Amino acid sequence: MNKQVKKLFGLMALVFALTACGSGSGEKKEEAKEEVKTESQETGKTEEKTKEKPKDELVLGIGHEPEKGFNPIFESSHSSSMIFHSALLKRDVNLHIENDLADSYKLSVDNKTYTVKLKDGLKFADGSPLTAEDVAFTYNTAKKEAAAGINLERFKEAKVVDDKTIDLVLEKPDISFTSTLASLGIVSKNYYNDSYGEKPLSSGPFELVEWKKGQEMIVKPNENYHGPKCPFKKITFLFFKDDDQALATASEGVCDLIRVPYTAKDMKIEGFHPISIKTIDNRGISLPYVPNEGKVTDDKSIAPGSPIGNNVTCDIAIRKALNIAMDRNEIIKDVLNGEATKATSIADNLPWYNEETAEIHDGDIEGAKKMLDEAGWKEGADGIREKDGIKAKFDLYYAYKDRENLAVYFAEKARQIGIEIETKFGDWDFVMPHMYDQAVLFGWGGYDPLDMYYSYSSKYRAYDFYNTNFYSNPKVDEYFDKGLSSGNLDDFYDYFKKAQWDGQTGFSHLGDCPWVWLVNENHVYMVRDGLEIGQTKIEPHSSRFTILDSISNWKWE
Repeated sequence: MNKQVKKLFGLMALVFALTACGSGSGEKKEEAKEEVKTESQETGKTEEKTKEKPKDELVLGIGHEPEKGFNPIFESSHSSSMIFHSALLKRDVNLHIENDLADSYKLSVDNKTYTVKLKDGLKFADGSPLTAEDVAFTYNTAKKEAAAGINLERFKEAKVVDDKTIDLVLEKPDISFTSTLASLGIVSKNYYNDSYGEKPLSSGPFELVEWKKGQEMIVKPNENYHGPKCPFKKITFLFFKDDDQALATASEGVCDLIRVPYTAKDMKIEGFHPISIKTIDNRGISLPYVPNEGKVTDDKSIAPGSPIGNNVTCDIAIRKALNIAMDRNEIIKDVLNGEATKATSIADNLPWYNEETAEIHDGDIEGAKKMLDEAGWKEGADGIREKDGIKAKFDLYYAYKDRENLAVYFAEKARQIGIEIETKFGDWDFVMPHMYDQAVLFGWGGYDPLDMYYSYSSKYRAYDFYNTNFYSNPKVDEYFDKGLSSGNLDDFYDYFKKAQWDGQTGFSHLGDCPWVWLVNENHVYMVRDGLEIGQTKIEPHSSRFTILDSISNWKWE
């Protein structure tokens, strides 16, 4: 672990250096105050006074801006566009499904039609009515455009019944479609155009005022929003190109709340305190599940012509030995500065997570060695194991620098049990051609159970970034199909849990173990003293705007 610890200390040194630079600008960190020059009536001289910053305004630094703008049709199920849009349903702070624009909904007897009735008096930000026409237009447009990240695989069409009623018709039953109802933001049929993402018409809690790309965005509350109102009249979002810029901005104290890397948890900023929010922002290693037989990906892949399979990781003993060799508590403490929780799944602690898979006997180097010995992987003179003339060697690719510590840790632990892993860093164009025959360090985690389905279903091998290891298990596929065709969420979740482990087989570490899941990384924020944000949702992997879902409850002490 020496390399990875040195890396961690290097990052901490950067944090403290930035903190030290910031501490020399005390006037910038005064508790939400501004300098104002006034002329004294007694002396006639200009004096400097301070006034309190308005309590109904906020400056937030919670991440990067979306590349494609704020168009819900082209974003994922927990997208940033939802600050300007509302869906038919939504997930509450505990991730339970509840009504949003919908007043009610019901599923037909054949489980193929969702009939949704809208609430009374719904409006867009410009005062125009939000009707069933807008809902149908949104869903049909999303289907036509093959919206990325939105589950419309079994969706056929939306039909308007009347101004407040829509039928959403499926090709075949799909109970998971409720997640789509809770994620696809509704747009105005009359307003929508090709540049919609640049200037959206809000059906959600905020209205866009100004957006300076690459710098900042100003929003105000949507006065026609049907839900809980935001208590702040103006919110300014600052955007950063990288973590260094975010840290420098944090040290200046200009944001009331700003997300910082986990390495910055202990940085001291006068007038601020850190908070950590639990996540399903998980990190895992995808291990090729099939041997290399000379096959390559087809033209439907995002990396066509890439080799498939690996003759080392296709052995379940290799995968399971790596899984128990990793000490997740050690990773959390020494690699991630305490800012993570143990992961054993792509969906830890969500309603469709199988609790039987939560327990894992990890950090067991001797057990891992024994497992490999029994599987015929014998240690050579160089310490690297070999079986049938094949060395226990492969590469581990990763595409973000902040994952380097995890990659190095994984390789060093693997070396202790006789497996040699070379870590390789580059952008996704560099990584993608190797996703199917080498290990890759991924980040996943969201509110949609289909993330699990896409990642492990044999139907989605080499589909986008899903199932890159070519995992396949007929029993798992059977459970997935039965779950999706269920008539209620309880049965749906039960089948997805069985796909993970049914007592005999499954895709979890108790079964086929095509992934080695490591941790769920906490999201760390610096918050101005006096700003209370209350309970927040467990946060997903990609979106940095989720924290705003509970902003109606934010307040100053």
